[in-house]
Amino acid sequence: GLEASAEVYYKRTLNYPEFKDGANFLESPQVETAVLQGKQKAYGIEFFLKRSNRRLEGWLTYTFSRSIVTINGDEPWNSINDGDPFPSNYDIPHVVNLVLNYHMSRRITFSTILTYQSGKPITYPVSVYYVDGVPFLDYSKRNSYRIPNYFRTDISVAFEGNLKKRKLLHSSLILSVYNLTGRENPYSVYFNTEVGKIKSYQYSVIGVPIFTATWIFKLGNYASD
Repeated sequence: GLEASAEVYYKRTLNYPEFKDGANFLESPQVETAVLQGKQKAYGIEFFLKRSNRRLEGWLTYTFSRSIVTINGDEPWNSINDGDPFPSNYDIPHVVNLVLNYHMSRRITFSTILTYQSGKPITYPVSVYYVDGVPFLDYSKRNSYRIPNYFRTDISVAFEGNLKKRKLLHSSLILSVYNLTGRENPYSVYFNTEVGKIKSYQYSVIGVPIFTATWIFKLGNYASD
């Protein structure tokens, strides 16, 4: 059968907290002075599609969402981006998830999961200047850039053991590969000055394929699904 749905949401938040540009909590005796408040609006739509039959089942979800912040104080130092709206740190416009399960036989099932999402917003340094030989970075407007997009593919094969109803112990073996393509998805990006130049560094988590084997035992007088 085929199943489809869609959901829409919209939310406004007042007194939304954001850090001032260049806020330093380790060296500031008054942390509250480094936090500003403004307005945030979040909206989006999510589509869901599911298909299932005897051999193939799966579902696809797509989400479009935005999270926009405006910090416009009475004075320039109490504003961010000169009072213009900017994406929040959680603004990820596009998210796609695809799950497929193919029953090759009654005892063997192949599965794959595809995940994609837009890169998180980030504020890039655009220039470097020196004061008494000490380098300082000059940054772009708040969250005006994004780190690279996130994409991951996982696959697995499940082997069911003996399916006899009167057998008290049932087992299954699952072989899986996490991050099949070995993509180095960025978790964060940071910057440093080296010999008068700005260098960026990308921090990735599990940037290689990972193989796992899981052996599951079930106790009970029943047949596996």
